[in-house]
Amino acid sequence: MKRIILFILLFKIEIIFSQIIPNCSESFNSANELVEILIGEGIEYSNATFSGFDCSAGFFDGNSNIGFESGLVMATGGLESITPGSFSNISGGAGTDSDLTLQLQTVGATSTNLNNLIVLEFDFIPTSDVVTFEYVFASNEYPSFTCSQFNDIFGFFLSGPGINGPFDNDAINIALVPDPNNPEIYTETPVIINSINSGISSNFDSSPCDNIDPNWQEYSIFFNDNPNESTVNFPGFTVPLTATANVTACQTYHIKLAIADVADGALNSAVFLNENSFNSPPPIEYSIESNVLGIISNANIDSLNLYEGCGIATINFIRPESVFNEIVFDFQTFGNATYLSDYYYNNINSNQLIMEENINSVSLEIIPNFDEIQEGVEQLAIIIQPVDYGCYESDPDTVIFKIFDQPQLFIQDITSDILIDCPGDQVELFVTPGGGVSSLMSNSNYNFQWAMGGNESTQIYYPNEEALFCVQVTDICGMQVNECIEINIVEHPPLIANSDILYTCENTLNTLCIDVNGGNQDYTFLWSNGDDSICIYDFPGQYSVDISDGCGNQIQIYPEIFLDEAPDPIFDIFDLPSQEFAIQINNYTENSYGLEYFWDFGDLQYSEIYNPNFHFYENDGIYNIKLSVTTLINSCYKESTKSITLSPHHYLYIPNTFSPNGDKINDLFIPYITGINSFEIFIFDRWGKQVFQSNDVNNNWNGISGNKESSIGVYSYIITFTKPYDEKIYSETGYVNLIR
Repeated sequence: MKRIILFILLFKIEIIFSQIIPNCSESFNSANELVEILIGEGIEYSNATFSGFDCSAGFFDGNSNIGFESGLVMATGGLESITPGSFSNISGGAGTDSDLTLQLQTVGATSTNLNNLIVLEFDFIPTSDVVTFEYVFASNEYPSFTCSQFNDIFGFFLSGPGINGPFDNDAINIALVPDPNNPEIYTETPVIINSINSGISSNFDSSPCDNIDPNWQEYSIFFNDNPNESTVNFPGFTVPLTATANVTACQTYHIKLAIADVADGALNSAVFLNENSFNSPPPIEYSIESNVLGIISNANIDSLNLYEGCGIATINFIRPESVFNEIVFDFQTFGNATYLSDYYYNNINSNQLIMEENINSVSLEIIPNFDEIQEGVEQLAIIIQPVDYGCYESDPDTVIFKIFDQPQLFIQDITSDILIDCPGDQVELFVTPGGGVSSLMSNSNYNFQWAMGGNESTQIYYPNEEALFCVQVTDICGMQVNECIEINIVEHPPLIANSDILYTCENTLNTLCIDVNGGNQDYTFLWSNGDDSICIYDFPGQYSVDISDGCGNQIQIYPEIFLDEAPDPIFDIFDLPSQEFAIQINNYTENSYGLEYFWDFGDLQYSEIYNPNFHFYENDGIYNIKLSVTTLINSCYKESTKSITLSPHHYLYIPNTFSPNGDKINDLFIPYITGINSFEIFIFDRWGKQVFQSNDVNNNWNGISGNKESSIGVYSYIITFTKPYDEKIYSETGYVNLIR
């Protein structure tokens, strides 16, 4: 059977410990003096006895690591043996104790031989229904003799009314191992070497430990290794544990504290008991609570503030353990607060509370009424009458409550109406309440509920439309007040944009700008070429541009830089055979609207007509004729130039007959030629023999060849010549008749 107890577990903390100091002087060597170290609240003891050897029990103090600063220690090696670095030869020899022997038999110990036996026992009367004390068990059998026959033993054997156990006088052992999963509950396994240890069976098999409790390894959480033995001369000990038992208040009980070495007298053990920890708490305690101001205190509080219609004041009557008998609490009231009119009890209709059997708490709940009348502060005094419980009688006490009118709740400050520039803009709204019961509290415990969602005094929203943002403020007593904030949005004209109409010439860097209006004027631009300014500087082509205003509205337009390209000038020129120093012009250039044509003939003469057809020069020479084509929109320009050489027209007349007979008529063969630059003539007879040659156009053939007259007949000729501005050689051939 498991019983509910109080359990204390000390966790590892960083503390610098000194060492334990034992004391078995005359001041602490009698049974009564030893018990006085242990006795605490609610215990009357008598008939104390002690058996052991010299200096085997006494007082200890010092800043050690066992978990207690001071208390009673019983050491099978004597008190000197617990000091770090010491060794004691003190021995009490063999001994007998039926309860320790039975305990060893119960756990299946292989040896029941007891040595260095120490026993302290006494009678006591508890004030309440429970007794508790705190202890630590330590041993030099740790860690090497875990699960061995050297199973040093101790026990706290309790007997008396209502106790029915296996030991002498129907006693029970209350030194039990806690449940590792719920340390407030104890198992039936006694605390010994083989039940609480490091969880390792050392040099032995685990059978002796298994026989005691198959869960013995789980109990290692209740064990502290102490290999350095810096503050106490034991390599291991338990964490601080609590022994507890249910008893009947005001009845006489007997307890025996016993410890002994098992199997031999070496490697001693000790039990440390916390000073003044043997307690039987008073059967009645009470506390006062108010769920309005959050005060939880005891009866030493002179007054509590209550507010009409707000919360409950509670006086809690508590027993540490369930009572065996009914307890009646009587109380009286006085003051200017009137029952039922100003307050009432939530759970009773009289001035008496009853704590029934096996119930460990009962409460008196006082509720102030909300009468909506401003009547100032009223007082309610509750006198708690003495309670008799067996051998215990409580003292009377008075608790005074002050009942206040509810302070008016109001809005002290709130965000003014807001005009935002764009839908979705962030707005921060706040409300500061005042008054109400919450204003009296240090944490200003108001509740906020915004209609748009949120429960903080300051809220952030992103409204997409105009609206009222209302908040309801509630104080701790439920009083409410409402207020609204109007959010308006600026109405911007629609976002529109246009671009310049831009015409440009080929390979020309141009500026193209956007004209944008409307919307929120914090404009941004993103062109298809990656530019983000209002204007771009680029070449002809079509572009897209995304335009956004400060509110995130977007439009897209497609501006274009048009190419205003002039056509390629194409024309031909020819000299006129019919007229000297004249040319003919044929213009094949595209002829369309929006083009201008300009002719430069190279002689300071010009024309702006599409095709001049003819042009006449005054002199021969080389002339460059240039045609320029220009667009009217953006004056884009192209030109082409051609050269022509003009020379005087040559004339060539060659007679076909001459008669060199001396009559001075047609005596010479005279070629008539003009407009040439150089000249040469060759004449041949019918057999191909050259009969004449000249390079002077004025030197003509007289029919003489080799200083004699040539015979009548047909002669052939070859004439070669060049023209001015022309290095080409021209030739003429033919026949001439020589007659006489």
